[in-house]
Amino acid sequence: MVIIKKKWTRPEAVAFPRVWRSFKGRKEINGAIPSFWVQDIPEDEFENVINCMVEDFCKDEPVTKCSGFIGDHESVECRKKLWSTILPERMGLICYMENPKPGEKPIFAAVNCTHARSKYDEKFKATGEVMSDFAHIRELITQGRDPYQFLDTDVLLCSLGIYVLPQFRGQDLGLQLLLAREDLCNACGIKAAVTVFTSSISQALAYKAGYKTFAEISYQDLKDIYKYDYTKIGESHKSMKYMYKIF
Repeated sequence: MVIIKKKWTRPEAVAFPRVWRSFKGRKEINGAIPSFWVQDIPEDEFENVINCMVEDFCKDEPVTKCSGFIGDHESVECRKKLWSTILPERMGLICYMENPKPGEKPIFAAVNCTHARSKYDEKFKATGEVMSDFAHIRELITQGRDPYQFLDTDVLLCSLGIYVLPQFRGQDLGLQLLLAREDLCNACGIKAAVTVFTSSISQALAYKAGYKTFAEISYQDLKDIYKYDYTKIGESHKSMKYMYKIF
């Protein structure tokens, strides 16, 4: 008998969109401490999120920034296709700031393009030189180790980028997005989350949120052994870390 494993989907019993956590910022904006919340990315925000990730995240994230990604049209289109595919799965997280003007729309402050991935899902084929390099490097980091087996689960919450708009940095939004993953996963029955963190800043944030290192590769080894030179991102960033958290 052939057993067909279905693609994981968000449980219908979990309301969408749902607010996962609310919190106060750490510093004043226009003389007042702002209020924020993290919720599911609503459908009417999908296009805005994709544009933000292409126009802002890809020019800001250390490895993407120094890889020449934006100049590789095929890679850009590949990543846009990925985001367009995962957002309708309704597992992404967005952070809003309460608008100080009563009755006005909340203000988009940060986003984490999280999505659930099953070990039975078909592997996405990367297109474009830079995206193909990224896919290869991901394999180099783990060196064949299987996170599903290590974490004893069929489904993991994964991430295709986390971005905080510059004017909201220093408010702990990145940390709150990482913490909200646990709320989301507990509600949806997902046991663990995994993410590749590429900078020392994001890695420190991940440790603060309770993540541990599953696998790691240094930028120096990527350059010396595999000829991927990302050393322009700066001496303070030493490695890529594939990190996990069990809920």
